[in-house]
Amino acid sequence: MRELKDSFIVLELVLIGFQVIIWVSLLVLAVFGFQWIHLDALKQWSTEISVALVGVAYMFGLIFDKAVGSLPYRWIVGGPRTPSEDSPNPLAMRVEILTANPEVYEALERRINQHRLVRATVFNLAFISLSALTFLMTRLGFSVRLFIAFLGLSMVFVGFALFTGKRSAQNLYFELHQAYRTITGSTPPPLPGKKEEL
Repeated sequence: MRELKDSFIVLELVLIGFQVIIWVSLLVLAVFGFQWIHLDALKQWSTEISVALVGVAYMFGLIFDKAVGSLPYRWIVGGPRTPSEDSPNPLAMRVEILTANPEVYEALERRINQHRLVRATVFNLAFISLSALTFLMTRLGFSVRLFIAFLGLSMVFVGFALFTGKRSAQNLYFELHQAYRTITGSTPPPLPGKKEEL
């Protein structure tokens, strides 16, 4: 069971890493072009390149996930602005739940891993949109119609991703908050309202 859970974590990090590879590749192509890429030579090393890409994707996914997780923005973490003694930060609550009830912690950990994927995807979608827009403008030429169309689509996708990421963080914190409250028997202050969340 533990090995299966670790496999899911590795898979999620690989998915995040491939998202990073997409926008990094678009930026590289936007700067250097694609004339230097020889597809015939790449086909001969397709198996080796595929294996290497998985390793690189895992490395990028791990680094990017840690980088995003270290950002101070509240909606990414899903906790209150100022942790208190009754309502500590999410990390402290996770440690408390782990020591008190490992089974509950495992259930929450699955939700946390899902949120990590959503959280990283939010940022990667934004970077992919910006890098794709840069690539189109530098390599395909500037077109007002194309620019407006792509910018509109990018805003829709990024806006939806931001909304989804914030809701995921809020739901995760609510579950963590309730589990901590039940296990410790404390009565933390109510969760912040919508005005405080913005």
